[in-house]
Amino acid sequence: MSGWLNGKRARIEGECPAIASALAAQGASLVDAGDCDIWVHIAPPPPIKLAHELTHAEWRDSLDAGLDRRFLGAKDFAGQCRARGTGGAILFVGAPEQALGADQAAAAGALGNLTKTLGVEWARDGIRVNSVLTRDAGDTLGNLAAYLVSDYAAYVTGAVMGIDLDD
Repeated sequence: MSGWLNGKRARIEGECPAIASALAAQGASLVDAGDCDIWVHIAPPPPIKLAHELTHAEWRDSLDAGLDRRFLGAKDFAGQCRARGTGGAILFVGAPEQALGADQAAAAGALGNLTKTLGVEWARDGIRVNSVLTRDAGDTLGNLAAYLVSDYAAYVTGAVMGIDLDD
């Protein structure tokens, strides 16, 4: 099999069958733990509530899922890449800022800035960081994800992309 991701090991945290399928179709080995070359984090969408109905605990839970866990996971992945002396690719996937309420909007906005900052900061180590913010979970997302974590996107880092849906 000849694919963009032959010989790469990818760990996907979260659920998106289209991404898993696209990475595997391009030759990536999907792993649950251990060293990997690619780390994809897909945050589950929080329940949609109006801002004035959110409790502080719900607000914090959304920021934890949408930002804190992503930063800590990326930091861990980057440390593993540095320890082995290789680069890697990080991809964050989630809903766009305006899609799911104030708590998710705050997390998505911060994630965009985090993506840009880590993309610049870790580029010198060969670690690329990108985000796709969309409500799409189909083949377009899977194919974009496979491209962004591939060597074909070697000069793409710190990018926050979206996929428009024809609603």
